[in-house]
Amino acid sequence: MAFLFNFNTTKPKRFNYRPLYYDERKERLEKMKARAEADLAAEKDKVSQSGLERGFLSERRANSKYRSSSLEKQSTLRFFIILAALLGLLYWIMPELFLEFWRSK
Repeated sequence: MAFLFNFNTTKPKRFNYRPLYYDERKERLEKMKARAEADLAAEKDKVSQSGLERGFLSERRANSKYRSSSLEKQSTLRFFIILAALLGLLYWIMPELFLEFWRSK
């Protein structure tokens, strides 16, 4: 009757995996890269908060105002030329649409 109630009290075997090849140099390099990236990020934060970058950007913005005004003029002119070309193409395809529009006024 003892074979019906078999209580096994032994613990299961633990999984113990040891890699066959361990590259210590690769692991050191990865740690060094992570440290260097953290240092670089910290340095970048310091530079972005400094007045040097703000001065550079304000100087750059001042110089770009002249460019942006001429670019805006070119952009507006380009828009009206494209609009006129599209309206001309639409009139060439469907002239009766434009005639009805002008008669309704």
